[in-house]
Amino acid sequence: MKIVVPVSVLVIALVFLSGCTGNPAVRDRSEGALHTHYEYTDGWSPGQGCYERVTGFVSNTGDVPVDAVRLTFNLVNTGTGTIRDSRSVFIGPVGPGTITRYETVLDGECTQEYRVDFMDEK
Repeated sequence: MKIVVPVSVLVIALVFLSGCTGNPAVRDRSEGALHTHYEYTDGWSPGQGCYERVTGFVSNTGDVPVDAVRLTFNLVNTGTGTIRDSRSVFIGPVGPGTITRYETVLDGECTQEYRVDFMDEK
């Protein structure tokens, strides 16, 4: 019984920390007047397991509105190059001088390392 408690605490700590720690990765991309900024961080919860939380904004620095902006985020396994999860975020039209914020979550596995790749569609 004496060894069960320390081993249980160690297992819980390893599950909590494995693949789910690190600093946020920040990315910026500009195409014409449309500027996209996002960052992603590792997270963990008992109900969801390990995930990547993606937050950011889209801004239009031009004089003309940009219609139907959609952002697609892929959670890519850095070891195999395969896509683990994918989410599309529909921003909609972005008027001149407008900033639109967004957030989404990509599901991962705690034992793997990932990066988030992004595509925008106008």
